[in-house]
Amino acid sequence: MKVIHLDGHRIPIKEHVVSAIGYFDGLHLGHMALVKEALNVSQTKGYKSALMTFDHQPGYILGYLKEEKYLSSMLDRKEILEKLGVDYLFIIDFSKDVAKLSPDTFIQKYIANASIEHLVCGFDFRFGYQNQGDASYLLDYPNLDISIIDEVIYNNEKISSSRIRQCLDQGHIEEANILLGRNYTITGKIIKGRQIGRTIGFATANIEYKNYYLPKRGVYVVKAYIHNQEYMGMCNIGLNPTFSELSHYSLEVNILDFDDDIYGEYLKVEFYDMIRGEKTFDNRQGLIQQLMHDQQYIRDYFQ
Repeated sequence: MKVIHLDGHRIPIKEHVVSAIGYFDGLHLGHMALVKEALNVSQTKGYKSALMTFDHQPGYILGYLKEEKYLSSMLDRKEILEKLGVDYLFIIDFSKDVAKLSPDTFIQKYIANASIEHLVCGFDFRFGYQNQGDASYLLDYPNLDISIIDEVIYNNEKISSSRIRQCLDQGHIEEANILLGRNYTITGKIIKGRQIGRTIGFATANIEYKNYYLPKRGVYVVKAYIHNQEYMGMCNIGLNPTFSELSHYSLEVNILDFDDDIYGEYLKVEFYDMIRGEKTFDNRQGLIQQLMHDQQYIRDYFQ
């Protein structure tokens, strides 16, 4: 898959292109309906397949959101799309200037200049200055074929990124995974923490999670991927209140049956289930007993 950052100028693509368009945070089942339609059109018409997205959440750039938190990084999205066989990933470097473009100018600069002849969007897709453009606007646009995808429903409710965030807020990992169509995943660099876990027999890898959306504070069943190997893991998200509370959330993983030095490397963490919320223990022994119980829960879970 080729990744191209769009700056509004024509790019040298000679083939016909069909592209899905949207922010696609999480690439959940609702988003995947658009991707699958683009791949189907690609096969039917003999076009190259693509996905067009933005490098940042538009709401954050425009000041509607105080902070930018994502369900999937751009690297995550690249990996997922590559496995599906998508040919191009078009990334619009979103800015306030891009937000000011009229719908017609947006189409010319980013759709026509990328040789896109068939566009796939969601029923609620909006674009252009003050969201003046929508799916019906695209239907009337000359020389551009459009596929409009209806909402995808699970348990009588639309699948959306905000719904998945609500699941994570509540620790409902298994439901979040159903809506995503995959396990919720956070990948980050392993950094040095306070190394308290090592002193009680439960060494942890402290993950630099950057702008990932963190699930509820607590302990989780996870799988950890390092050196192309898969391991069972026990993940803690929180402030570690038993040992002088931290000023910010930490994400730490106790990798079962593993004791290598991996500082500075990247760890991929897949979430499966929440075991319990974060607790404050009266002493170390109480914490150790609880962690032994949690670790056994994880072994039983994967058995």
